[in-house]
This record gives sequence, structure tokens and C-alpha cells, in this order.
Amino acid sequence: MTWKLFLDDVREPTIPGYTIARSSAMAVVLCVQREELPSFMSLDHDLGESDTTMIFLKELYYLWEKMGSDSTKVPLYVVHSANPVGTKNIIAYMESWRKSLQ
Repeated sequence: MTWKLFLDDVREPTIPGYTIARSSAMAVVLCVQREELPSFMSLDHDLGESDTTMIFLKELYYLWEKMGSDSTKVPLYVVHSANPVGTKNIIAYMESWRKSLQ
């Protein structure tokens, strides 16, 4: 079973079919409950107060390792954040993860 994650504290997805998480903690809980990583993610950076998607991505990497480190299970993603520095951080983290598998 594959699923898509929309991580944003305010916005709604414009395309149907996403499971919405409003915080990094909620996104982690969804992954743990489903016992799998999302196949695709749409990510905002700033999630309110001191919460950011970077917190989620670090936990996601840990879950990926715990679930067997399968290179085919690294989620595809798009960043929809209005924060340019946050967007760069998300892309850098995800691309570093992908490059480490080559």
C-alpha cells in the first residue's frame, strides 16, 4: 500500500489523495501507524513555533533505517514552502540522502 503525505500546518492540498499532517510529530506518527514511509511527500518548511519539516525528515531517515534501508523506499517529494532558506534545506537533506545510496 502506498500513500502520499501533505505536511503543512495551515494549507490544504490542491490535489486529492493526500494524508494531511499538521506537525512533524503527527507526520512521524502516521509513518509509524502505517508501518511504512509515504511514497510521495508535499512539504512545507515552517510548521508553527519551533517545529519544522527538518525535524520530521531526520525522524523519517531513522524510520527508513529501522525498516530495512531499502533504497526504493526513499520517498519522492516536492517542496511547497514559501521559505526559500527552508526550501533549500529540505532539498539539500533529501538529495544528500539519495546521493548516499549511489
